[in-house]
Amino acid sequence: MALPNFETFDVTAQDGTRLTAQRYGDGPLRVVVANGIGGTLLAWIPLLRALRERCTFVSWDYRGLYGSDAPADPSRVRIVDNAADLAAVMDTAGFDDAVVFGWSLGVQVAIQAAADLDARVRGLVLVNGTFGRIFETAFDPRWGGKVLPWVNQMAIRLGPVLPHLVGAVVRQPWMPKMLEQLRLVDPKLDKEVFTAIAKDLATLDFALYHRMLGEANVHDGEPLLAGLSGPILMITGERDLMTPHAVTETVLRHAPQTEVLKVPRGTHYSLIEYPEIVVPVVQAFLEKHFGEG
Repeated sequence: MALPNFETFDVTAQDGTRLTAQRYGDGPLRVVVANGIGGTLLAWIPLLRALRERCTFVSWDYRGLYGSDAPADPSRVRIVDNAADLAAVMDTAGFDDAVVFGWSLGVQVAIQAAADLDARVRGLVLVNGTFGRIFETAFDPRWGGKVLPWVNQMAIRLGPVLPHLVGAVVRQPWMPKMLEQLRLVDPKLDKEVFTAIAKDLATLDFALYHRMLGEANVHDGEPLLAGLSGPILMITGERDLMTPHAVTETVLRHAPQTEVLKVPRGTHYSLIEYPEIVVPVVQAFLEKHFGEG
């Protein structure tokens, strides 16, 4: 099936950074999508196709990634900066309010935006992500918080050469199978969509990418959770090594209104592995809480 085309438009962030944004669908319910770092709207294809008449989606490329300019101040790649960009995207799109979808790092952005924008964020759909301190909460907390910051710093230093290495790897036909063997993806992964996402990774500024990851690690959205009053749907994968079940337990403790879908065998890419499970639950959640929009 052909991949969708997105309408694009420019957004000017609060600090003057030019961002590239996308729009898809023409339904009454307004949705803003916060992608995973290095991700695009392509990662949401099952939901976009199912909801294109129900929702109008807008998203954007994070500052310094893909079509968006890097900020003049290289330190302005924090979660709070990305959340402010989300607000700027809403303003430019003419959205007074919206439901916010977040995947991976976008979960942190979505939670921060909900705290900052209050009633403008009507609810959250959080997919395979954590509230903050990503190197501590992802993988095994006994070593993740110690090893991953060091790996990230090394990646920042290697930034100029990483596009060549990543480009060489993602083009290999054996890459999805290797990721399956490492249990990072499930065999049911939509390989067409995954390949379309992965091939663009080689174009990224990896020094900036890893600075943004470092900022995501020092960001802690846990204190914000108790202040979230809108409906929340949290989608996790049974085998998502990057978002262990303890993350869900923490969110439920602070925001007990959260509804949880745990996808059997799902990994960090649950949506494009098991859309037949994820999509109906998201549709039901939107219908339950937002009706006709």
